[in-house]
Amino acid sequence: MATTTAIYLFVLPRIDLIKEQAARLKDMAAAAGRSPTIVPIHSRVPGVKRGVVRALREAIDNAVEAHTVIITTHAAAMELYPDELQGLNVRWDELPEAATPSGSIGLATSWPAMRARYALTPGDEPGWFRVNLRSGAEPISLDQIREDVGGAKLIEFHRLAGSGSRVVEVDVAAWEDAGVPKAPPVRWRSVWSLAALRLAATVKVAAAGYPGSLADHAMRRAGGVRVEAVHVGGPRTGQPQIRIYYYTQHPGSTGWWEKKEGRSCLVAISRHLEGIGFDGYWASNYDIVPFFTCRIGGDETSPKLAGTNSLRHHTSCALIYSAKATPDDEAIIRALGLNREDIQAAREDEDVFQFACRGAIRDPNYSGDYAVYLYDHGQAERLRNRLIGAGYTDVVTEPVVMAGILDVVRPHHSRVGKRISATATETAAKRDARLKAQDAQRKRDSRSALKEVKIANGTYKGRGRPKGSSQPST
Repeated sequence: MATTTAIYLFVLPRIDLIKEQAARLKDMAAAAGRSPTIVPIHSRVPGVKRGVVRALREAIDNAVEAHTVIITTHAAAMELYPDELQGLNVRWDELPEAATPSGSIGLATSWPAMRARYALTPGDEPGWFRVNLRSGAEPISLDQIREDVGGAKLIEFHRLAGSGSRVVEVDVAAWEDAGVPKAPPVRWRSVWSLAALRLAATVKVAAAGYPGSLADHAMRRAGGVRVEAVHVGGPRTGQPQIRIYYYTQHPGSTGWWEKKEGRSCLVAISRHLEGIGFDGYWASNYDIVPFFTCRIGGDETSPKLAGTNSLRHHTSCALIYSAKATPDDEAIIRALGLNREDIQAAREDEDVFQFACRGAIRDPNYSGDYAVYLYDHGQAERLRNRLIGAGYTDVVTEPVVMAGILDVVRPHHSRVGKRISATATETAAKRDARLKAQDAQRKRDSRSALKEVKIANGTYKGRGRPKGSSQPST
């Protein structure tokens, strides 16, 4: 884009990246003696806050300079009609995260308003019906949506269904079906894929982790597009020593962290990070940010960091985060033929991978130490596998024993709990003794696992070491 004359549509995942990448593009072009016209389009540009897509269409229509780069967000570009991309050279950065929204909405009393605004026609799959904006339907303001029953869940639905360019489907054949007594919530979905860019002059997508992503599944569902994978960049000249630390054996979730036991785990993690003087970049789910703010150092960021280069000076990061499948994902799971594990891999694991790769290891020449702190063992192992698949060779996982929560068991994840129910007839004394023995065994297993990791890493020092010898920190 910096050196080749053409009209480009440069699409980025977030507004904050537009300024960063526009400056980089300008510098690269200047170094090559070029001066393309760069046009940023997003809601923070004066004059376009209430009409980003309209401003984007106008920018495309007015792109008369032979070398023009229009820069916008995924959300705006996904609302363009395919034929509006003709003649453009699309350069899409990172996977489209918001391409497959879905949810459920209760319309027991508001279904007449939906019927007045949207017609329903059979979709491509049995049981699903396409939502079509009726001719002459008046625009709905955000305030009106919020005031409606269940308005918070309707905002995204109305935004997409009202655009006219996005396909939105529901699982009711007629709106009045939603008003039947005890009718279940109406499920809706909108599946957008990169196949919508097929009429552009050229399309190139730069993204790690494409295979198995929701974007990949959506493209396969759309069909008719050949995907050619091309490795970008040269080989690594340095190999960092990546240590992925984890605090628990059980998986985290927003529901678990609302409970007293889950909150206790967050407090323990916060205390540990504070105690070791953590000063990297960190993030967490929004609701648990207060457990870490003002307690740990470093830079607080968003959990979603795909695309940014601004954190490469950091040699450590921490992400206490969960983004697993929810009941609202059921419509997309069915549409793409997936399961809950696929959603976790495409969402949570991808976010963790992108987050971890924004620090010093983004530099192909970096060969120093790099620490990643995650909530649970499963996250750590899945990240390790992804990093090795991405070309990093020195990656190990290690439990943080010092935090004291490796043995915490979530009740519905506990196999021990099932054994307890099967032996409910034993005496209290025997049960206490059995649980005490199980707890001791878990701790021995944890110490043994830690010892094995340190031996493999060459950092284990057995008992009897000389005085003054160094003790590796956890």
